[in-house]
Amino acid sequence: MEKAILRTLIYADIFDYPLKAQEIQKWLIRRKATLWQAAKVLDKLKKNSKLEIKCGYYFLPKRAGLMGIRKRREEESKSYLRKAKFFSRLLKIIPWIKLVGISGGLALNNAAKADDIDIAVITAKGRLWICRLFILGLLSLVGQRRVKKDTGKKIAGKFCVNILLEEDRLEQKNKDIYVAHEVLQMKVLWQRDGIYSRYLEDNAWVFEFLPNWIYEDVVSSEYYVLMEKTGKSRNSHNTKYIIHNTILDRLENLAKWLQLKIMQTPKGMERIEDGALYFHPQDCRLKVLKEYKKQLQKLS
Repeated sequence: MEKAILRTLIYADIFDYPLKAQEIQKWLIRRKATLWQAAKVLDKLKKNSKLEIKCGYYFLPKRAGLMGIRKRREEESKSYLRKAKFFSRLLKIIPWIKLVGISGGLALNNAAKADDIDIAVITAKGRLWICRLFILGLLSLVGQRRVKKDTGKKIAGKFCVNILLEEDRLEQKNKDIYVAHEVLQMKVLWQRDGIYSRYLEDNAWVFEFLPNWIYEDVVSSEYYVLMEKTGKSRNSHNTKYIIHNTILDRLENLAKWLQLKIMQTPKGMERIEDGALYFHPQDCRLKVLKEYKKQLQKLS
Protein backbone atom coordinates (compact mmCIF):
# COMPACT_ATOMS: atom_id res chain seq x y z
CA MET A 1 0.00 0.00 0.00
CA GLU A 2 2.82 2.44 0.84
CA LYS A 3 4.42 2.00 -2.58
CA ALA A 4 1.04 2.35 -4.29
CA ILE A 5 0.44 5.69 -2.57
CA LEU A 6 3.93 6.94 -3.38
CA ARG A 7 3.51 5.83 -7.01
CA THR A 8 0.28 7.80 -7.16
CA LEU A 9 1.88 10.93 -5.68
CA ILE A 10 4.87 10.60 -8.02
CA TYR A 11 2.58 10.48 -11.04
CA ALA A 12 0.57 13.49 -9.86
CA ASP A 13 3.80 15.36 -9.08
CA ILE A 14 4.80 15.21 -12.75
CA PHE A 15 1.78 17.46 -13.42
CA ASP A 16 2.45 19.71 -10.39
CA TYR A 17 -0.74 18.41 -8.81
CA PRO A 18 -0.94 17.75 -5.03
CA LEU A 19 -3.75 15.42 -3.98
CA LYS A 20 -6.37 15.22 -1.25
CA ALA A 21 -6.77 11.91 0.61
CA GLN A 22 -9.92 10.98 -1.32
CA GLU A 23 -8.16 11.80 -4.60
CA ILE A 24 -5.24 9.56 -3.68
CA GLN A 25 -7.67 6.73 -2.96
CA LYS A 26 -9.57 7.37 -6.21
CA TRP A 27 -6.43 7.48 -8.40
CA LEU A 28 -4.44 4.86 -6.44
CA ILE A 29 -2.28 3.00 -8.94
CA ARG A 30 -2.67 -0.78 -9.15
CA ARG A 31 -4.04 -1.19 -5.62
CA LYS A 32 -7.61 -1.67 -4.44
CA ALA A 33 -8.24 0.16 -1.16
CA THR A 34 -10.88 2.01 0.83
CA LEU A 35 -10.47 5.63 1.86
CA TRP A 36 -9.98 4.53 5.48
CA GLN A 37 -7.17 2.15 4.49
CA ALA A 38 -5.48 4.83 2.39
CA ALA A 39 -5.78 7.44 5.16
CA LYS A 40 -4.17 5.08 7.67
CA VAL A 41 -1.14 4.51 5.44
CA LEU A 42 -0.92 8.22 4.58
CA ASP A 43 -0.57 9.00 8.28
CA LYS A 44 2.25 6.46 8.57
CA LEU A 45 4.07 7.86 5.52
CA LYS A 46 3.77 11.37 6.95
CA LYS A 47 5.29 10.27 10.26
CA ASN A 48 8.17 8.65 8.34
CA SER A 49 8.71 11.86 6.32
CA LYS A 50 7.97 10.07 3.05
CA LEU A 51 5.43 12.76 2.16
CA GLU A 52 4.11 16.08 3.42
CA ILE A 53 0.64 17.53 3.97
CA LYS A 54 -0.65 21.09 3.98
CA CYS A 55 -4.26 22.30 4.09
CA GLY A 56 -5.46 18.77 3.38
CA TYR A 57 -3.24 18.27 0.30
CA TYR A 58 -0.53 15.59 0.14
CA PHE A 59 2.67 15.90 -1.89
CA LEU A 60 6.23 14.60 -2.03
CA PRO A 61 8.87 16.09 0.32
CA LYS A 62 10.07 19.62 -0.51
CA ARG A 63 7.19 20.18 -2.95
CA ALA A 64 5.03 22.50 -0.85
CA GLY A 65 5.08 25.01 -3.71
CA LEU A 66 2.58 22.83 -5.56
CA MET A 67 -0.18 24.13 -3.28
CA GLY A 68 0.00 27.58 -4.83
CA ILE A 69 0.15 26.15 -8.35
CA ARG A 70 -2.96 24.03 -7.85
CA LYS A 71 -4.97 26.89 -6.33
CA ARG A 72 -3.96 29.25 -9.13
CA ARG A 73 -4.77 26.74 -11.85
CA GLU A 74 -8.15 25.97 -10.31
CA GLU A 75 -9.04 29.65 -10.61
CA GLU A 76 -7.66 29.91 -14.14
CA SER A 77 -9.58 26.79 -15.18
CA LYS A 78 -12.98 28.27 -14.27
CA SER A 79 -13.22 30.62 -17.25
CA TYR A 80 -11.91 27.95 -19.64
CA LEU A 81 -14.46 25.47 -18.32
CA ARG A 82 -17.34 27.93 -18.82
CA LYS A 83 -16.08 28.58 -22.34
CA ALA A 84 -15.89 24.85 -23.12
CA LYS A 85 -19.41 24.23 -21.79
CA PHE A 86 -20.82 27.05 -23.92
CA PHE A 87 -19.12 25.78 -27.08
CA SER A 88 -20.16 22.18 -26.39
CA ARG A 89 -23.81 23.24 -26.28
CA LEU A 90 -23.47 24.67 -29.78
CA LEU A 91 -22.31 21.27 -31.01
CA LYS A 92 -25.64 19.69 -30.06
CA ILE A 93 -27.00 20.89 -33.39
CA ILE A 94 -24.81 18.26 -35.09
CA PRO A 95 -26.95 15.10 -34.79
CA TRP A 96 -24.08 12.66 -35.42
CA ILE A 97 -22.07 13.76 -32.38
CA LYS A 98 -22.58 11.31 -29.52
CA LEU A 99 -20.34 12.83 -26.84
CA VAL A 100 -18.32 15.96 -26.16
CA GLY A 101 -15.79 15.96 -23.33
CA ILE A 102 -12.79 17.83 -21.99
CA SER A 103 -9.43 16.08 -21.82
CA GLY A 104 -6.01 17.18 -20.59
CA GLY A 105 -5.33 19.33 -17.55
CA LEU A 106 -8.62 21.22 -17.72
CA ALA A 107 -10.51 17.98 -17.03
CA LEU A 108 -8.99 18.10 -13.52
CA ASN A 109 -9.22 21.89 -13.18
CA ASN A 110 -5.44 21.95 -13.60
CA ALA A 111 -5.10 24.16 -16.68
CA ALA A 112 -2.53 26.94 -16.75
CA LYS A 113 -3.42 30.34 -18.19
CA ALA A 114 -1.28 29.66 -21.28
CA ASP A 115 -2.95 26.30 -22.03
CA ASP A 116 -5.40 25.51 -24.79
CA ILE A 117 -8.70 23.67 -24.30
CA ASP A 118 -8.51 20.01 -25.32
CA ILE A 119 -11.75 18.55 -26.63
CA ALA A 120 -12.64 14.88 -27.17
CA VAL A 121 -15.53 13.92 -29.45
CA ILE A 122 -17.29 10.63 -30.13
CA THR A 123 -19.34 10.44 -33.33
CA ALA A 124 -21.77 8.07 -34.97
CA LYS A 125 -20.24 5.34 -37.12
CA GLY A 126 -19.16 6.64 -40.52
CA ARG A 127 -19.68 10.31 -39.60
CA LEU A 128 -16.30 11.29 -38.10
CA TRP A 129 -15.06 13.44 -40.98
CA ILE A 130 -18.34 15.32 -41.43
CA CYS A 131 -18.42 16.10 -37.71
CA ARG A 132 -14.81 17.26 -37.72
CA LEU A 133 -15.48 19.52 -40.69
CA PHE A 134 -18.44 21.16 -38.94
CA ILE A 135 -16.59 21.50 -35.61
CA LEU A 136 -13.44 23.04 -37.09
CA GLY A 137 -15.51 25.25 -39.36
CA LEU A 138 -17.45 26.61 -36.39
CA LEU A 139 -14.26 27.17 -34.36
CA SER A 140 -12.57 28.92 -37.28
CA LEU A 141 -15.62 31.10 -37.84
CA VAL A 142 -15.42 32.48 -34.29
CA GLY A 143 -11.61 32.57 -34.22
CA GLN A 144 -11.28 29.96 -31.47
CA ARG A 145 -9.52 27.14 -33.29
CA ARG A 146 -5.92 26.36 -32.39
CA VAL A 147 -3.81 25.77 -35.49
CA LYS A 148 -0.27 24.43 -35.78
CA LYS A 149 1.30 27.82 -36.40
CA ASP A 150 -0.09 29.19 -33.12
CA THR A 151 2.54 29.70 -30.42
CA GLY A 152 2.79 31.37 -27.03
CA LYS A 153 -0.17 33.57 -26.10
CA LYS A 154 -2.01 32.67 -29.31
CA ILE A 155 -2.59 29.17 -27.91
CA ALA A 156 -4.19 30.29 -24.64
CA GLY A 157 -7.88 29.51 -24.41
CA LYS A 158 -8.23 28.23 -27.96
CA PHE A 159 -9.80 24.87 -28.74
CA CYS A 160 -7.82 21.84 -29.86
CA VAL A 161 -10.03 18.94 -30.97
CA ASN A 162 -7.39 16.34 -30.23
CA ILE A 163 -9.45 13.14 -30.08
CA LEU A 164 -12.23 12.07 -32.43
CA LEU A 165 -13.59 8.52 -32.24
CA GLU A 166 -16.40 6.75 -34.02
CA GLU A 167 -18.74 4.83 -31.74
CA ASP A 168 -17.35 1.45 -32.85
CA ARG A 169 -13.68 2.49 -32.42
CA LEU A 170 -13.60 3.42 -28.74
CA GLU A 171 -10.88 1.09 -27.44
CA GLN A 172 -7.48 2.73 -26.98
CA LYS A 173 -4.52 0.86 -28.48
CA ASN A 174 -1.89 2.19 -26.07
CA LYS A 175 -2.53 0.59 -22.69
CA ASP A 176 -0.46 2.26 -19.98
CA ILE A 177 -0.90 4.49 -16.94
CA TYR A 178 -0.88 7.68 -19.03
CA VAL A 179 -3.70 6.59 -21.34
CA ALA A 180 -5.61 5.07 -18.40
CA HIS A 181 -5.59 8.49 -16.73
CA GLU A 182 -6.61 10.22 -19.96
CA VAL A 183 -9.57 7.86 -20.39
CA LEU A 184 -10.87 8.18 -16.83
CA GLN A 185 -10.17 11.84 -16.15
CA MET A 186 -12.08 13.03 -19.22
CA LYS A 187 -14.86 15.39 -18.12
CA VAL A 188 -18.02 14.60 -20.08
CA LEU A 189 -19.95 17.75 -21.00
CA TRP A 190 -22.84 15.92 -22.64
CA GLN A 191 -23.60 12.60 -24.29
CA ARG A 192 -26.27 10.74 -26.21
CA ASP A 193 -27.46 7.14 -26.20
CA GLY A 194 -25.39 6.16 -23.17
CA ILE A 195 -22.20 6.24 -25.25
CA TYR A 196 -20.00 7.07 -22.25
CA SER A 197 -20.81 3.73 -20.61
CA ARG A 198 -19.81 1.99 -23.84
CA TYR A 199 -16.58 4.00 -23.88
CA LEU A 200 -15.71 2.72 -20.40
CA GLU A 201 -16.73 -0.85 -21.27
CA ASP A 202 -14.51 -0.88 -24.35
CA ASN A 203 -11.63 0.40 -22.23
CA ALA A 204 -12.19 -1.77 -19.16
CA TRP A 205 -8.45 -2.48 -19.09
CA VAL A 206 -7.93 0.95 -17.43
CA PHE A 207 -9.24 -0.46 -14.14
CA GLU A 208 -6.18 -2.69 -13.92
CA PHE A 209 -4.19 0.53 -13.44
CA LEU A 210 -6.82 2.51 -11.49
CA PRO A 211 -9.09 -0.02 -9.72
CA ASN A 212 -10.70 2.46 -7.27
CA TRP A 213 -11.95 4.97 -9.82
CA ILE A 214 -15.63 5.94 -9.63
CA TYR A 215 -17.33 8.51 -11.83
CA GLU A 216 -18.71 11.18 -9.51
CA ASP A 217 -20.31 13.73 -11.83
CA VAL A 218 -23.86 13.48 -13.10
CA VAL A 219 -23.85 13.21 -16.89
CA SER A 220 -26.98 14.25 -18.73
CA SER A 221 -28.02 11.91 -21.51
CA GLU A 222 -29.93 13.07 -24.54
CA TYR A 223 -31.88 10.68 -26.69
CA TYR A 224 -33.09 11.44 -30.19
CA VAL A 225 -35.88 9.13 -31.35
CA LEU A 226 -36.89 8.97 -35.01
CA MET A 227 -40.67 8.98 -35.15
CA GLU A 228 -42.60 7.82 -38.20
CA LYS A 229 -45.33 10.17 -39.34
CA THR A 230 -48.82 8.78 -39.46
CA GLY A 231 -50.00 7.84 -42.92
CA LYS A 232 -46.49 6.90 -44.08
CA SER A 233 -45.75 3.26 -44.70
CA ARG A 234 -42.65 1.56 -43.23
CA ASN A 235 -41.39 0.81 -46.73
CA SER A 236 -41.61 4.49 -47.63
CA HIS A 237 -39.75 5.41 -44.44
CA ASN A 238 -37.02 2.83 -45.06
CA THR A 239 -36.54 3.99 -48.64
CA LYS A 240 -36.06 7.59 -47.53
CA TYR A 241 -33.70 6.42 -44.77
CA ILE A 242 -31.54 4.51 -47.26
CA ILE A 243 -31.42 7.46 -49.67
CA HIS A 244 -30.60 9.82 -46.80
CA ASN A 245 -27.74 7.59 -45.59
CA THR A 246 -26.37 7.14 -49.11
CA ILE A 247 -26.11 10.91 -49.53
CA LEU A 248 -24.45 11.26 -46.11
CA ASP A 249 -21.98 8.48 -46.93
CA ARG A 250 -20.92 10.35 -50.05
CA LEU A 251 -20.59 13.59 -48.09
CA GLU A 252 -18.51 11.74 -45.48
CA ASN A 253 -16.13 10.47 -48.18
CA LEU A 254 -15.89 13.95 -49.67
CA ALA A 255 -15.20 15.51 -46.25
CA LYS A 256 -12.51 12.91 -45.59
CA TRP A 257 -10.84 13.45 -48.97
CA LEU A 258 -10.89 17.23 -48.57
CA GLN A 259 -9.44 17.23 -45.04
CA LEU A 260 -6.74 14.68 -45.83
CA LYS A 261 -5.65 16.87 -48.75
CA ILE A 262 -5.28 19.84 -46.40
CA MET A 263 -3.66 17.99 -43.49
CA GLN A 264 0.07 17.88 -42.96
CA THR A 265 1.88 14.59 -42.39
CA PRO A 266 1.07 13.38 -38.83
CA LYS A 267 3.94 13.53 -36.32
CA GLY A 268 4.52 12.26 -32.77
CA MET A 269 1.19 11.60 -31.05
CA GLU A 270 -0.77 12.56 -34.17
CA ARG A 271 -2.43 9.50 -35.66
CA ILE A 272 -5.01 8.97 -38.38
CA GLU A 273 -6.72 5.60 -38.12
CA ASP A 274 -9.87 4.04 -39.48
CA GLY A 275 -12.60 5.58 -37.34
CA ALA A 276 -10.21 7.39 -34.99
CA LEU A 277 -8.17 10.61 -35.09
CA TYR A 278 -5.60 11.74 -32.52
CA PHE A 279 -4.05 15.19 -32.75
CA HIS A 280 -1.61 16.07 -29.96
CA PRO A 281 0.79 18.87 -30.95
CA GLN A 282 3.24 17.72 -28.27
CA ASP A 283 4.07 14.09 -27.52
CA CYS A 284 3.44 14.29 -23.77
CA ARG A 285 2.76 10.59 -23.30
CA LEU A 286 6.29 9.28 -23.82
CA LYS A 287 7.78 12.19 -21.88
CA VAL A 288 5.51 11.55 -18.89
CA LEU A 289 6.08 7.78 -18.94
CA LYS A 290 9.84 8.30 -19.08
CA GLU A 291 9.79 10.66 -16.09
CA TYR A 292 7.44 8.35 -14.18
CA LYS A 293 9.74 5.38 -14.74
CA LYS A 294 12.73 7.45 -13.65
CA GLN A 295 11.05 8.46 -10.39
CA LEU A 296 9.90 4.89 -9.70
CA GLN A 297 13.49 3.70 -10.00
CA LYS A 298 14.48 6.20 -7.32
CA LEU A 299 11.65 4.90 -5.13
CA SER A 300 12.91 1.33 -5.52
